Amino acid sequence: MLDTMVTAAKEPIFIVGAPRSGTTLLAAMLAAHSELSCGPETHFFRWLSTTDPASLIQEQNWPELAQEFLFSITLPNFSKNERTPLIEKYELSKAEIQAYLGKQPPSIRALLSSVTVPFMQRNHKKRWVEKTPDHINQLELIRNYFPQSPIIRIMRDPRDVALSMTKVPWGAESILHALVAWKQMDLASDPFFEGDYNSYTLHFEDLLTSPQTTLHKLCEFIGEGYEENMLNTSSTGKQLNSANVAWKSKASQPIDPSRIGVWRVELEPPQKLWAEALIGDRLRAHGYSLDESFEQVGEIIPGYSLAPKYAAELEILPFKNVRFWKLRKEELTTVKVFLGDPSGEKWLAEHKAQSFIKALQLAIGISLDRLRNNSIYWVRQDTQTKWSGYAAALLKKLLNPYQII
Repeated sequence: MLDTMVTAAKEPIFIVGAPRSGTTLLAAMLAAHSELSCGPETHFFRWLSTTDPASLIQEQNWPELAQEFLFSITLPNFSKNERTPLIEKYELSKAEIQAYLGKQPPSIRALLSSVTVPFMQRNHKKRWVEKTPDHINQLELIRNYFPQSPIIRIMRDPRDVALSMTKVPWGAESILHALVAWKQMDLASDPFFEGDYNSYTLHFEDLLTSPQTTLHKLCEFIGEGYEENMLNTSSTGKQLNSANVAWKSKASQPIDPSRIGVWRVELEPPQKLWAEALIGDRLRAHGYSLDESFEQVGEIIPGYSLAPKYAAELEILPFKNVRFWKLRKEELTTVKVFLGDPSGEKWLAEHKAQSFIKALQLAIGISLDRLRNNSIYWVRQDTQTKWSGYAAALLKKLLNPYQII
């Protein structure tokens, strides 16, 4: 009977998004619907990505290996400074999981459902929702095992995301670190949402300023009727925040539009400038405005992923009209920022011949920039005196006049 009911039910729903984008609030709103349940974050697909899924669902080992995998999933409990098993988060026993899986044919779908379905039934609901923000990094894995499931992405102004990320114990060390992490996540996941027929993006700002309209549209997408009670998250927000952590408390409170655009007040001018200089193209792509007008195009070498390490130095660099993204492919780079030591930050290839070629290309580029009077900055946190090869030595000699420590 249980198998038939699960098969006949509507497909489950997945909520993803960058951390601090409003995923908990959205999940609480859906959980307030009479048909939908949503429990704590599972991080299931992140853990699944670290193992061989096929080995978990072999007929001869089912469900023993699958159970072992599920029981191994632990989640941080910041209120107690420890890790809690996933099944405890869902208030399930090992016996309940074993009983459920023993009735199911081997599948990854059944493995996740062994947690979400009993929780759903206990709450007298008919369709389950799973919310884990960093599953935005596992979209193909979700789609592989749940090909018909709606996947909802909530988007929030990344400047507010970055600011919020610096205020949680597990977050980012700096605004620049958070912006880079957000950009990497966005660039990696955006193609999926552009091409997937059953995914949906809504904006956190719309959810706060026009909640009824936004939820009406979302409910239509997932095939459910809108219910006014979805605006009351007082109980479901607390359910999702079972560990009672401060950064999720707002999900159980009345909708507060003042949470929009907090970055305008709390970010320092250099941080605002760097946000637009670094992710302005992504801000525009998602409908967020820019205050600055950048005349020049810059490049960070060996790549923007190193920016967090040199955040303090970058935020005081003496320029204001440089963006590190192009409006058109043919735009020429007029500013170059080199980060770290050529060998220590792996500007060059590991293979000796390839390393020489890469160094030569960079050296030619630096020489041409000097001839064209383009701006060059070499940002270093320390001076590495250890010999690191002729290629690195050549680059350091060329960059010495532009060094900023």
